[in-house]
Amino acid sequence: MSTRIMLHHLILAGFAILVSVTAIANGQHPRIYASAGDREQVKKKISTEAWAANNWQSLQKELEPYVNRHQQDPDWIVSRLAMYWKKGEHYTQGYVRNENFDYGTGNAPVPTVRLPGMRTWNEYINVPLENRTPFNESGDMLAVSKKNPEGEAVLVPYRKSGHLVRLNNTEILSLAEKAAFAYWLTGEEKYAKFSSDITWAWLLGVYYMNPPLDPEKHSGGPGGYLPGGIMGYYDYEVIHDDQAMAVAASYDFLYDYLNKHPHKHLKATGKSVTDLAGTVFKRFIEINMVRGGKSGNWNINGWNLAMRPILVLETNDYYKDGRGQEYYLQYFTTTSTNYHDALPDFIKDYDKVTGLWSESPGYALSTIAMLLDLAIPIYKQGVDVIESNPMLQKAALAIFPWLDARGNTIVFGDGRGGPANYAMFERLLTYYTWKGDNENAAIAASAIRKGLDAGHYDRSTSGWVGLCVNVPTVPQPENREISGIRTAYSVVHRHITMKNGNQIENGLMATLYGGYPKKLHLNPNGLAMQLYGKGWALAPDASGYESYWSDDFSYHQTVTGSNTIVPGYEAGPVTVNAMEPAPAPGNFINEKAISPYASFSDVSAGEKRRVISIIRTSPSTGYYVDVFRSDQDNNDYIFHNLGNTLTLKNESGTHLPLAPASDLGTSYHQGYRYFKNQQKAAYTGDLYATWTITATSPSISMGMWMKGQQHREVYQVEAPYTNLNKNVTPNGVNTPPGITPTIIIRQNGNNAWKAPFVAVFEPYEGAEKSVQKITALASEDRFVGLLVESKPLNQELRGRKEYILQAVDETVYAPATGIRFSGMYGIAAENEQGFQYLYLGKGRLLQKGKYKLETTGAAIAAGLNRKEEGLAYAADGEVEITIPHHSKDPAGKFRKLRLYYLQDGHYIEASGSADASDRTVTGKLPAGYDVLLKVAPAGEKPTVQPGISSR
Repeated sequence: MSTRIMLHHLILAGFAILVSVTAIANGQHPRIYASAGDREQVKKKISTEAWAANNWQSLQKELEPYVNRHQQDPDWIVSRLAMYWKKGEHYTQGYVRNENFDYGTGNAPVPTVRLPGMRTWNEYINVPLENRTPFNESGDMLAVSKKNPEGEAVLVPYRKSGHLVRLNNTEILSLAEKAAFAYWLTGEEKYAKFSSDITWAWLLGVYYMNPPLDPEKHSGGPGGYLPGGIMGYYDYEVIHDDQAMAVAASYDFLYDYLNKHPHKHLKATGKSVTDLAGTVFKRFIEINMVRGGKSGNWNINGWNLAMRPILVLETNDYYKDGRGQEYYLQYFTTTSTNYHDALPDFIKDYDKVTGLWSESPGYALSTIAMLLDLAIPIYKQGVDVIESNPMLQKAALAIFPWLDARGNTIVFGDGRGGPANYAMFERLLTYYTWKGDNENAAIAASAIRKGLDAGHYDRSTSGWVGLCVNVPTVPQPENREISGIRTAYSVVHRHITMKNGNQIENGLMATLYGGYPKKLHLNPNGLAMQLYGKGWALAPDASGYESYWSDDFSYHQTVTGSNTIVPGYEAGPVTVNAMEPAPAPGNFINEKAISPYASFSDVSAGEKRRVISIIRTSPSTGYYVDVFRSDQDNNDYIFHNLGNTLTLKNESGTHLPLAPASDLGTSYHQGYRYFKNQQKAAYTGDLYATWTITATSPSISMGMWMKGQQHREVYQVEAPYTNLNKNVTPNGVNTPPGITPTIIIRQNGNNAWKAPFVAVFEPYEGAEKSVQKITALASEDRFVGLLVESKPLNQELRGRKEYILQAVDETVYAPATGIRFSGMYGIAAENEQGFQYLYLGKGRLLQKGKYKLETTGAAIAAGLNRKEEGLAYAADGEVEITIPHHSKDPAGKFRKLRLYYLQDGHYIEASGSADASDRTVTGKLPAGYDVLLKVAPAGEKPTVQPGISSR
């Protein structure tokens, strides 16, 4: 077959990039992520780019101890592969029962690769390679508990070994893969010898092993090569059958070396290197093609595992059955089957509005990362899957609303969080650079730059694949900022993300979301919320479960692991009553906002209704408000927060007289059994709680104030650890083997719709707590009013007060002198300098003194803010604004004053009037955002000051 080569010449940061996009020629390797002509480009990156040099040095540092030992002791690494080593028991056929290994038969002439002992996960992780058993005949694995990694190693029986066997092999095969790349790059034979010895042991060990059989079809199918079920070749779930991925890359880089140095047993198989490898890889591919899921993440995971084996195959005409690279690739690029959807069909599963996959974050974000990682090697084979699928770019960019200030993904559903995968933006930048598409390359570069600038991403950790395909230098694009997200709403996920700033030190972030009945990897978590501080999810959703099959799943992945109210609503549709700022119809994130200081979301689900608000009081301070209603007489408000300590105090500042309790009394959910060391106190007054993380310096705290209600008991309990991932909490606090300090506020015989749970939360460091005093204003059944006063920690906080108003009807409320309010949510803020802002999240009236927002039509969102230039307003509909004007003009002249608003570079007079008796000016103003106001006599337009533009 002739070779087609298309060459794209691009200049980037001083590099002349020559990209080979090649339709394969038989025997031409490597070809997945690199080809022969790419070697010098990779070397040039390493010699001139710090990230590439550091990357290469890290890879060498990891490999050298193993590769050097291998020169004198070639059995050391190979003997640690999990194989059927015992003579006479080199099984050629495995049988499974109840999705666990049952028994094996046959005896191959060489050791065969061992099947995992069981499908389900367990709590164990392998000990370091140095401590593993060589030539392990039993399959029993030395391991330590994930819950106590520093503890003593234990010997886990083979049939209870979870994923230890598979992970042992993938770790060793990954070393072989890296060594194969090192050989290709340097030509040093020590790397090839190390990698090929592992590769040969695995290839021959798989060649002689048939796929496992499942006579009772517990996996959903009979196994072998027959269709149906979820079992793979070397895992009980085909989406974990990942060993062939690493070996395909090793084979690709070692191709010439393997042919020059065949294994001594190869002749006995009667096959060439290419034929033997093709036989093994095609088994994995064929099984993958008829197992797993036709759609969803199982489908994409399956393609991800199969693609490298597909791409290292020769052309169709090489094989007697006509099934080569082109044959299998078509089922990904164009042609769906009864068992798996192809790209044109599964791309439809991405939401057209958000770009998100419909599952929980771990799956929603990993699927697009996989697809973009596949797109580059497929493109190198001459097939472009990105050009005709713009959703791939949209889906990649959808990650940013779901990142916190530290670059970790949000946690809900069965995800565990952790850093974002910036490799997908690297792939997009590489693709667009190869294509010469500067506009889209700038978008991808902006995403990478955002990660680099925030310290969320380090290119030197991109591994050998990054060395092969990443562009040498990420450009500094102009006017391609990806930021400013205040609100993001995914209807499919029933999830709202709220932000005010995205800095680690001062950013504020909250999430509010409904539940799902255990599908799409989403959970029945109730109407839940999470709160952030110092870049961490301080009030998190628990995700420390061992596995889907472990008992603790019933705590972590249900209402008991969430910050919500039980009993009642756990899963089902939600109604967004109001949200500001709100994404425009057909958009994922907001484009405009009423106020730089405040935002809120008001959501109903079942018998519950919850309002979450972010209020910023200065560039470095702010807090959250939670108003949670539940239309039932008996309710438990559950709140978890990170911390080494938890203190509960009453209104007088003394500790609550907590007494040990044998249990929680009423148990609303099976997850309650995980709450331990209960203490309780009957208490109906305002509650002050403080969680403090002492594992950091300075300490990080979350202060909570909750308005008192009748018929309450306060429980302090120890909940299970929050997460298994120690990187998502400060210094790993509240991860195994720790606990999570939690409170349960029980309110019985007092309907929580009329007597809601009302709380204020403030995250802060050290002694920098800014909230000084909270007072409940006159409240009625459907109305809540709060006055929050700040300590004078900075100029903005001197005399700082926020009057916070929330209602569920349209009544006009007057909870304090000079305040009138009708709406869902409003704030009036002032400090020692006087008026600061009015914020009407949604409503018809908000007044504080002589400042007023009002509409006679449908409820609107509106705001009035004091700025350096003067007053500015924002509104999503027509609004009537009244402001005081301190003119000493006589009444007759005062009454001629009018409001003017800046538009298109000049001031426009608003219809309205002036009231000389109380010295106020009123005008009707159109919808607009951040629009400057001026007061001047009717017919005398103010002049626009230099440097002031219309908004």
